[in-house]
Amino acid sequence: MKTLLISDIHGNHEALKTILKKENYDQLYCLGDIVDYGPSNQKCIELIRKEADLVVKGNHDNAVAHGVDCGCGYELKDLSQEVRKKTVKDIGEKSKRYLAELPVTKKENGCLLTHASIDDLFKYLKPDTPEKQFTEFKEIDEDLIILGHTHIQMDRTIFGKRFINPGSLGQPRDEDPRAAYAVLENGEIEFKKQEYDIEKVIENMKEKDYPERAMKILQKGKVVL
Repeated sequence: MKTLLISDIHGNHEALKTILKKENYDQLYCLGDIVDYGPSNQKCIELIRKEADLVVKGNHDNAVAHGVDCGCGYELKDLSQEVRKKTVKDIGEKSKRYLAELPVTKKENGCLLTHASIDDLFKYLKPDTPEKQFTEFKEIDEDLIILGHTHIQMDRTIFGKRFINPGSLGQPRDEDPRAAYAVLENGEIEFKKQEYDIEKVIENMKEKDYPERAMKILQKGKVVL
């Protein structure tokens, strides 16, 4: 069984369709944040609804669905608020309901899937996060935890449990602008990165009058101030 793991698409339909076309897979798990920052939010929702076997809710999905704050850090708060207005206009009511009804945590085939942490949309669990920050997972039955949110690929074992983050498909933050994802097959994890037509996304953003900073973040693969 080959499972494609993706997270943090952020309205980047070009990256999403490129990876889904490139990879042969039996099932698709999405760790949330389908929307925001990118220009093609409705298209991303439609493709995920069609192709994904399991989807959990991200903090940006929640913000768009319910009209609440996304809980972003100070360096991105203003930008996230500005682009969210465009996201809300881009998607229909049916899509908002879809985002609202997504689970925060899902258990399947011995895995626990969540965007950030157990029943938590906002906690950042990074490759260098102290182990004590993972204590909420200590007593769960599942030994494989798959999450997103940080936009950084991760493979750590803590408390005898393996934590996998496939990275961000549509909004990388590790100074590599390629689409990041992972493949789980027969208990083995392969982390991957793939080039896609970023300039096509940039042109779309220009047409829709997105902030220049949002374009630079996409091009550089990191937060720029």
